[in-house]
Amino acid sequence: MAEVLRIIGSSPGNLERVFQTILESAVRICDAKFGALYLSDGDGFRTVAMQGAPPEFAEAREREPVIRPAPQTSLGRAVASKQTVQIADAQTEPGYFDDVPQGLTGGQMTRLGGARTIIAVPMLKDNELVGAIVIYRQEVRPFTGKQIGLLTNFANQAVIAIENTRLLNELRESLQQQTATANVLKVISRSTFDLKAVLGTLRVRGSALWSGDGRYSAPRKRQCLLLCDYL
Repeated sequence: MAEVLRIIGSSPGNLERVFQTILESAVRICDAKFGALYLSDGDGFRTVAMQGAPPEFAEAREREPVIRPAPQTSLGRAVASKQTVQIADAQTEPGYFDDVPQGLTGGQMTRLGGARTIIAVPMLKDNELVGAIVIYRQEVRPFTGKQIGLLTNFANQAVIAIENTRLLNELRESLQQQTATANVLKVISRSTFDLKAVLGTLRVRGSALWSGDGRYSAPRKRQCLLLCDYL
């Protein structure tokens, strides 16, 4: 846990490194064979980290990173219940490998990885599912209560890292917007009778605020409205 916290503290915003560290630690300390960490992506889950995965499993994940887990799989059950789900032996679990019509499922991936004992731990923020950690053993050997508790802590740390990154991005955006506003005010104060210069600055700053990936946060919207007030 100290190593995970160190990575979170030393790599703000670098979620890929944090996720990989969390998963590596989870697989190693819980004596699992391999694992994967997923983030919610629409009605499915995107693979964002893998550790020790067999070649067939890893190739399938890279080829089709978004999966829609079938309800009878460990991940599907964890999604429905928002609780940790352990499957003692997937090979003997009724319906675990039933075919479903849409793409790769947890059952199909389990077969590719040769997994037997599986545990899926949901990552929750305010009771909303943001992802999951799933680790696998290729022999029948259930995870202990202590190991399950540790995995839950790892899932919580992953959620904290996501939230820290979101707050950091908002802070950076807010600082950029404050700088843009300060520049506009500077031009206005220096160009009291030069309307063309003021309008030109407002146009440039407004375009900068509204450029990007098309997702406009509340702070960015407020800043653009403030620029409109200056008009």
